[in-house]
Amino acid sequence: MKCALCGKDELLPFKCKYCGEFFCAEHRLPEKHNCLGIFAASSPYEKEMREVRMKVKAEEEIMKAISRKTAFREAVHIAVSVILASLVGLSLIGYESLLFINPSITILYITGFSLSYLMHELAHRIVARRNNVRAYFKLDPIGSLLTLVSAIPMLPIKFIAPGAVVLATPSTMKVLGSTAFWGPATNIALSAILYISSLISRSLFFSPLLSGILLILAKFNAFIAFFNLLPFGPLDGLKIIKWSIARWAVAVALSVTLMMFTW
Repeated sequence: MKCALCGKDELLPFKCKYCGEFFCAEHRLPEKHNCLGIFAASSPYEKEMREVRMKVKAEEEIMKAISRKTAFREAVHIAVSVILASLVGLSLIGYESLLFINPSITILYITGFSLSYLMHELAHRIVARRNNVRAYFKLDPIGSLLTLVSAIPMLPIKFIAPGAVVLATPSTMKVLGSTAFWGPATNIALSAILYISSLISRSLFFSPLLSGILLILAKFNAFIAFFNLLPFGPLDGLKIIKWSIARWAVAVALSVTLMMFTW
């Protein structure tokens, strides 16, 4: 008689008491031939636990699929927002100026503008997650449109808020405030570093071109910090004031000072 699994001829086959099929010595055990009848022979407790494990595993697979989908959507939203923020940054230079400068310098500007905005949003996200709060970046349609309009060079007022990090978990005012605070704080730190680097490059390395690039990036970061510290609507300033008006005042003073030095 042949084994029901591998087809091997067996003079004295083993009959499985659970499924009733015949198997060779190698596949005689229920777990060796994936016996379908072994579940029926389990105790009620074993059946219940197996069903629970299967349900948990199915839920985990669903959550993984949702997480992958959310991560992809967030990456797309971040990419679009970075492009919009970079366009506003380039408008500070003037698009016509880009026609007369080296392409590598244009790439350097775009990289600097992109990282400045990206680090602002990542700071929000990192602080939130360190406080065990689920957070993700989401584009805002109205904010994206206003940011795109702000990319027009002749407009004196710029709006850079194409999206925001959303906290999906109920949080305390301390968590909300500190999460909001570290976005502008990151740009203030970047602006100060870039401004000092601009002075050093001009005085020590006699490189006015590099100094000019660093100064524009410092200006961009100072503006992002100041703009987000405004205590209106969904901007960071209102959340920071509710948490600590002293920290907000210091941050505003630093951002305004940096804007005065870099403008």
